[in-house]
Amino acid sequence: MSSSIAILPVNRNRPVGLDEPDPKIKASSVQGGASISPPQRGLAEGLLKCLPWVLYECEPSLELTFVSDNVAELIGFEPGELIGNRSLWQERMLEEDWSLVQEKLNDLNVGNAGSISMAHRLLDRRGLPVWVSHTVIRPWREKQGLWGCLLGMGNDGRIQGVEQASVDGYVHRIGNHFQLLRLVISSLEKSLPKSREAEVLHETVDNAIELTRRFSEYIQVPTCWNGTDMGKVLQAATARWSPEFREKGIEWVKRIDHSVETVAVSGDPFLLELAMSHILQNALESTERGGRVDLEARAEFSCYGLPAVKIKIVDSGLSIEEGTLKRIFSPFFSTKNGHDGLGLSMAQRFVKMHGGLLRVKNGRSKGTEVEVVLPATPLDVPFPR
Repeated sequence: MSSSIAILPVNRNRPVGLDEPDPKIKASSVQGGASISPPQRGLAEGLLKCLPWVLYECEPSLELTFVSDNVAELIGFEPGELIGNRSLWQERMLEEDWSLVQEKLNDLNVGNAGSISMAHRLLDRRGLPVWVSHTVIRPWREKQGLWGCLLGMGNDGRIQGVEQASVDGYVHRIGNHFQLLRLVISSLEKSLPKSREAEVLHETVDNAIELTRRFSEYIQVPTCWNGTDMGKVLQAATARWSPEFREKGIEWVKRIDHSVETVAVSGDPFLLELAMSHILQNALESTERGGRVDLEARAEFSCYGLPAVKIKIVDSGLSIEEGTLKRIFSPFFSTKNGHDGLGLSMAQRFVKMHGGLLRVKNGRSKGTEVEVVLPATPLDVPFPR
């Protein structure tokens, strides 16, 4: 990291806070031919561009005063849109990540640490999460300001945890045990008098079997990385729930822009459809009879030509309390009776596996707004496998 700090001052615009050299030393350097020549400066600036990390300097207020030009290539931000503001921070972070960064920065500010390191996400220009390893240093001099280094981590680690085969085997075995128990209870019911206890036992075993099935669904991972047509995925998911919307008397408005047909999402179409299905189910259950649910989908292209599919589902149901909103993606958390709390958690899990982002917030007046952003590839470009 020390080598990174030494490189920072070579930028054309000298970072704020660097001490001016002593005039005698400066004159001596010039007379002795030790000053940095234009070729040397160009070499140093070229070195900055080819480094695998982004360097920056900011004020105590977190307003950026310098950022290396390779930020565009490595993270997807233009240097010009970052200098002079705080847009690298709260505006580009998810709320939970910003809380982590604030806590770490507080340790730095109170003098508990000379440097801090953390891993968090930044939202690129497509609104997609980019994982970065982030180190911040308070310089050794007395002047105010911070130096930082950002290293892109990619998404290779987004599917982690226990080996999939082990989890699948466990769920399969416990499911078999529950099925056997169910058969035994059914057999006993034929020879014993009916009782409330037997009914409760039967109902409990049925719920356990259903939970096992749902958890088996939850732990799935992509089995293929095809170029998926999200328009077809959305059509399939909406077709599954359209009868339920009609039966409940809910106005169902669907707008899928033709731009979605010009791109493909690299991923498993079955899991993507499952994710969208759970989001639609949540909207259906949250909306009262006579209400309305809107679905909009479109593909957006950034200045780099990299598209993203953006899907928004808005319902007219009740707003979500702030405390509940923070826990809405927690597995097994639900405010609805008879629900296992895996629906939205499963949707978020599958979207994350595909390098995307799922966010839920309250609507402007009432109801809930769910936004899904997925990285895509133009159909005339080979999609990644």
